[in-house]
Amino acid sequence: MTGVDGESTSFPDWLGVSESYEPADDRSTFVEKNLGAFGRALAAVADGGQPGLVDGPIDRALGNVSASLRLLGLMAAIVCVNMTRNMTFDYMVLAVVLAVLAVRPVRLMRTVVFAGLGVAVLSALVALPAIFLGQYGSPMRLFIRAFITVSLTVGLARTVPWNRLIAGLRGLHVPNSVVYVCDVTIQFIDILGRSMLMLLDSLSLRSVGRDRRKMASAGHVLGAVFLLANRRAREMGESMLCRGFEGEYRIPKQRWLTAANAVYAVMIAVMIAMAVYFG
Repeated sequence: MTGVDGESTSFPDWLGVSESYEPADDRSTFVEKNLGAFGRALAAVADGGQPGLVDGPIDRALGNVSASLRLLGLMAAIVCVNMTRNMTFDYMVLAVVLAVLAVRPVRLMRTVVFAGLGVAVLSALVALPAIFLGQYGSPMRLFIRAFITVSLTVGLARTVPWNRLIAGLRGLHVPNSVVYVCDVTIQFIDILGRSMLMLLDSLSLRSVGRDRRKMASAGHVLGAVFLLANRRAREMGESMLCRGFEGEYRIPKQRWLTAANAVYAVMIAVMIAMAVYFG
């Protein structure tokens, strides 16, 4: 190549070397899958009542029932399932739960089944040593009861918005301090879940190629989420004081005497009567 002064010049050799870079595969299964799944689960806590989750006929009918009455029904079902000694009642409730799941949207069905099976399997493993003491039916009994309990709880949490659940607690005359703790907890679980997902995205964008300090980075993510929770809790408390919150939740007066509430109350009464009958 000819320079400005007419003399021939040449480029250095390093300019002719290809700059293509192919990063090595990194094993980040723990961070991306486990922590990512945990963050998505936390972020979905306050997403109950979305249109895609309540499209089934059962959930549309239950949407007309008071949230307070549905909370009472949930507590009554959990107590009846876990207090009865006859497994016939548990099998009947399990059949009802599976029938309701069959007509629900696939997205909601997947969430309920995965959560229920996970807790049920863990409960069965905990009760497995009871076989050596002659209690051969304990693992299966605990498996069924755990699945029913978790399925009913997750189904209610995913189909009812969190503000209706909070209003339902206050409608049952739960103390304001307990309602406040539940309200703030639900909001912060959602916020922290979304913050964890954003931190994991930034971590994956900044770590190109093989990173042997990925486990330490996972600890940094959890530490940052903890510090963020502390700061946001203080900021939220100050903002609520500035807006005139006096620690009392005021909700509109609920209508208890409706056709949907009456049918639901009759179903609860029948369930309790069957639990008492089967013992």
